[in-house]
Amino acid sequence: MKNKLPLVLIILTLIIIIVIGIRSNSNNDVFPTPVAEDGILDLRDYNFQNGVVKLNGEWEFIPNDLADSAQFGQNKSHLVQVPSLWTKYEIDGKKLFKFTKGTYRLKILLDEDDREEILGIKTTNIRMSNSIYVNGKLIGGSGQPGDKDSYVQHNIPYTTYFHTDKEEIEILVQVANFDYASGGGIVGSIYFGNQEGVAAVSKSSLFYDWVTIIAFLTMFVYFLGTYLHFRKDMETLCFSLFCLAVVVYYASHGEKLMLSVIPNMSYEIFERIQMLSSVCFGVFLLLYFYNSFKYFSNKKMVKILTVLGLLLMATSLLPVRVNSQLQMVYSSFLFVIILYIFIIQLKAIKHKAVGAVYLVLSSVTIFVYFIVATLNVISDFQLNLLPPVMPFILLSMLSLFISNRFTHSYLKKEELSNALIRVDKLKDEFLAKTSHEFRTPLHGIMAISQALLDKNETKMSSQEKEKVSLIMNIAKRLSHLVNDILDYSKLQQGELKLSMTPVDLHALSHVITEIFTFMIEKDVKLHNHVPRGQYVLADEGRLRQILYNLFDNAVRYTDSGTIEINSFINGGKVTIEVKDTGIGIPPDHIDILFDAFQQFENSIGGTGLGLSITKQLVEVQGGEIAVHSQVGKGTTFSISLPAAQPIEKENSLAIPIHYEKDPITLSLPYRNEKEGKRILIVDDDHVNLKVLIDTLDNEPYSIIAVDNGMAVFDEIKKNPSVDLILLDIMMPGISGYEVCQKLRKSYTLSELPILMLTAAINPEDMIAAFQAGANDFLHKPFEASELKTRIRNLLLMKESSEMITKIEVAFLQAQIKPHFIYNVLNTILSLSYTDLEKSRTMITDFATFLRGSFTFENTSRLVPLEKELSLIKSYVNIHRTRFPNQLDLEIDMDESFYCMIPPLILQPLVENAIIHGLRNKSKGGKVKLIIKESNKQVMFHIIDNGKGISKENLESIWDMEKRQERGVGLLNIAKRLKHYEHTSIQINSDEQGTSVEIKFPLVSESLLIS
Repeated sequence: MKNKLPLVLIILTLIIIIVIGIRSNSNNDVFPTPVAEDGILDLRDYNFQNGVVKLNGEWEFIPNDLADSAQFGQNKSHLVQVPSLWTKYEIDGKKLFKFTKGTYRLKILLDEDDREEILGIKTTNIRMSNSIYVNGKLIGGSGQPGDKDSYVQHNIPYTTYFHTDKEEIEILVQVANFDYASGGGIVGSIYFGNQEGVAAVSKSSLFYDWVTIIAFLTMFVYFLGTYLHFRKDMETLCFSLFCLAVVVYYASHGEKLMLSVIPNMSYEIFERIQMLSSVCFGVFLLLYFYNSFKYFSNKKMVKILTVLGLLLMATSLLPVRVNSQLQMVYSSFLFVIILYIFIIQLKAIKHKAVGAVYLVLSSVTIFVYFIVATLNVISDFQLNLLPPVMPFILLSMLSLFISNRFTHSYLKKEELSNALIRVDKLKDEFLAKTSHEFRTPLHGIMAISQALLDKNETKMSSQEKEKVSLIMNIAKRLSHLVNDILDYSKLQQGELKLSMTPVDLHALSHVITEIFTFMIEKDVKLHNHVPRGQYVLADEGRLRQILYNLFDNAVRYTDSGTIEINSFINGGKVTIEVKDTGIGIPPDHIDILFDAFQQFENSIGGTGLGLSITKQLVEVQGGEIAVHSQVGKGTTFSISLPAAQPIEKENSLAIPIHYEKDPITLSLPYRNEKEGKRILIVDDDHVNLKVLIDTLDNEPYSIIAVDNGMAVFDEIKKNPSVDLILLDIMMPGISGYEVCQKLRKSYTLSELPILMLTAAINPEDMIAAFQAGANDFLHKPFEASELKTRIRNLLLMKESSEMITKIEVAFLQAQIKPHFIYNVLNTILSLSYTDLEKSRTMITDFATFLRGSFTFENTSRLVPLEKELSLIKSYVNIHRTRFPNQLDLEIDMDESFYCMIPPLILQPLVENAIIHGLRNKSKGGKVKLIIKESNKQVMFHIIDNGKGISKENLESIWDMEKRQERGVGLLNIAKRLKHYEHTSIQINSDEQGTSVEIKFPLVSESLLIS
């Protein structure tokens, strides 16, 4: 019985529709039976109180002419059946051409009493233009009948009234059609009767069209609003567009109300809208059912029908003469779609899909509409034959379908919600129990450590006591972390414990801005205006969460402009402002902005909890939050928190820990010199510093440890040979991100590796670290073996980079081009015939130059200045012997001056000045080398009077070195100078020549570059 229920409901619905239609039509009785014969309609015995008369039957017709009454007497007229297309007429044995003109005449015989009444005529469909005359007087028309060049198409129904004192009425209808492909003529019945009857028919037709339009327009607005609100159910959007297509269809058919609303619309555009609406009707209906029952639909079939529909949409935009020929194609297309929809629904019913029965019932009403609409286009069948309740039947069925699916979805979600609540409860229980289990071993560790420290008889060295204290403090920190997990569980009960400590606001805000700078992909600039040295009393983790939420909210609603964070002291509190130039918040939303789960029409993602949690976190820390916003200008969130003073360094910890009276202290900067690589450790937490120092104590590394970012730059200046930096991110004063960014302005990734350490586990922190210039990233707490492995890998990378630099120096020493040797030998050979003394001198200089170039054993050491000068003089002498008048070399220095410098630091610059600067000078070239001491530094100036370097090339000279892959030139010199303290290289050039200045510390003995 259950399987037959859908079929019974469908049959019952059809019976109800048919009965209502019959009852509605029989009650109105608007179709009396008198029929015209031989061009005459006898209404002498008809009572107009019974309703209007359809002027159907035999009319006189003159083809190819717009005739008057006199012409009907002179010309031979033909009897034709009305209503019908004139392409069905046979005139003299031939079918009438579809594009032509003609005149219809009908004589109506009235009773003597009818002459006192006001009579009326209502047209329905006369293609494509017409004029109606009664007893020779024009009473109405649509368009302008005429020849092909003069007629104007405009086929809309109209109602007109007239009065006559004659018992015989002659009605002439002039018709012309030169556009519609199926033909012209009186296609729809003309209604005739007294004023009350005709007005009733006109009002009935208008009422039916308006009811249908309003019903479907209401559904369109409702379903479109539903889709725009949720934006996920495509079937809702498709159905709303289907309803819109129905609205447009009924507005452009029947009484053609669209032209009443928009009277100035071109009829050609109107006709295209007619065609387009019928195709859209089918396409959107198909897509609606496809998205509602994808499982039961054939995707390939739907694609084919959709593409065909799009093609038909395109054809509907063609001229009327073309697209009107496809009328039956459009109807066939719609029939195929409705048939396929029925197949989908039958499959859905068979598989007991939710709400499928209701859609079948709604499809029945749609199918009835389709049949009536098709008959209306091709014959004398009126749209208002259907009862006005049909749209409401369709609406009711669809409402039941949506309600059914909503109920099913609600019950399913309720079931899933209950399951999630159970799982969430189990998760909380697991979290609480696990945390409690952690407490036992942690308390054991702390108790044993404390017992070792308290036993007086235990003989422990100070170093051993320090390490045991470190174990206990780390255990306390871990215990604090376990307590945080338990606090999270208590948060579900509305309880939360905080660790209130002075927090460096500048360092925290800098980390947040850095993270968001690398995250956002908009034209938005982030500015941190929080002054250094400003502290607030807060829980650092919770304050970070607050600022993160506010920045995330600002970025989300700011497409371009700026986001700024600022702070100032106001009384005993610090006010933090996060200001953006986004879309702003309407005034009526401000009061409910911080309510939980609150979202607005323009909300972008989220659940509406972010600002609510932010407000609660601010308030539990003794602060206040406020918002000021202007729509279109931006929003400012203000947070007030208690001001604080920075705590002593020994208590300045990344994770708040309550220490005993004897906290761990370090004498900073800490130094532990060994024969090996030098590592600089930076962390504001002395416990962390001690852990890192002890972890690396057994490794062959020299260790330097400091506890703030500014100390890093001091140590780098004092120890430029640092091989690796272990850098904490969160530090007061200047954060690890800032330190890394400043270092990267002077050192590349391979020259000075940086390993960043942080307790944060957000992926954004890692991204920000790499963007700032870190080589690697390690989360706290970390395994000692992992830390050592990462350190070894980074040091190996640096060694490889240094080896490449040394190889470049060796190459620089050995880069004697074959043609240089060939030219020198040729010169020596020539001089041996002309000037033997010069030949011997040149051989000596050439030997000196070769000996200096091929000496590789000291490439990593400093060499005496005189050795570099000897190499320079040999090269210049060789060049001057070959080109006697081209250049002079002048060396300005004290004869007794002595210092050590890196090898090949001056000779390549002199050679470059000669080869590139003076190559266009045949004589008068000059290279001057000035060497002098100033403030324990040696100043080297290499000056030439050559052609100079252009401004563009000078600005990009280091980039040019890289692009040309000439790493053994200027780039190599600059790279090697970075290994020494207080060194620099600067190049200046103009049209008068080029000057290179090098500053190097005054060294009196050779040192290895470590």
